[in-house]
Amino acid sequence: MKSIEKAVKIIKSGGVVIYPTETLYGLGANALDNRAVRKVFEIKGRDFRKPVSIAFSNLRDAKKYVKFDSISLKLAKKFLPGPLTLILPLKKKLPKSLTQEKNEIGIRIPNNKTALEIIKRSGVPLTATSANLSGGKDPITAKEAIKQIGKKVDLVLDAGKCKYRKGSTVVKIIDGIEIIREGVIGTRKIMDNI
Repeated sequence: MKSIEKAVKIIKSGGVVIYPTETLYGLGANALDNRAVRKVFEIKGRDFRKPVSIAFSNLRDAKKYVKFDSISLKLAKKFLPGPLTLILPLKKKLPKSLTQEKNEIGIRIPNNKTALEIIKRSGVPLTATSANLSGGKDPITAKEAIKQIGKKVDLVLDAGKCKYRKGSTVVKIIDGIEIIREGVIGTRKIMDNI
């Protein structure tokens, strides 16, 4: 697909794309490139003190950057790829703008062919924040993302409406389990699987 190749080129050269996931449209840049990450914050108008999650194409790559314990691994194997974000302790240093010097990061493996292909071909984790202005409407279509930030990005990949039309469930697993945001996966379902 030509648009995927174009997206990969843009990401590798420090640009920013809007890409589809199964939950919401995401704002993607090379998560290892400090300047590209800063662009993501600027485009969204996001508070620089608020960390951003990152997306991988598989669990093996995620394990290079974050530490899994038995609980987080169990949840990852059950729900990923899928609408789950796990906040886990860092194993590898990431750009300051991404982590705000915290020793943790939220990770995702989206269940969307286009997203996975872009991440895989880019060879780097992607920023995984919603493609909207901070506090703006959740973008479940490319049109909604374009309306808010379309003029500020290098490419928009339109794959129609997102499957779930709701954000991922965010679970922090550092010294215990904390559900930060209930999204597609209900709290009960998370607790039943640990």
